[in-house]
Amino acid sequence: MKYLFVIWIAMFIGLSLQANATETVSESIQDLGNDASREATQKMNRLKEATCMKSEAECLKEKAKNRMQEATDATTDKYNEMKNVIDDD
Repeated sequence: MKYLFVIWIAMFIGLSLQANATETVSESIQDLGNDASREATQKMNRLKEATCMKSEAECLKEKAKNRMQEATDATTDKYNEMKNVIDDD
């Protein structure tokens, strides 16, 4: 799993070095909204995990599920940001 995440990061860094275009104002606002939404979701997940009253195994399962969803959301948002930058050329 860690290797997959490292590969995604390397791919995005490579794409960001190749893209020199700028985003439109609406795309920048959408990116800020996505970042705020992801941060709020992350904080809510941490709160739910801290107050988990189920068995330890179930709490760990929920925690892993939250981390996977957060990683998926972040990857999707970054992909869309890079696509917006590249599409402006």
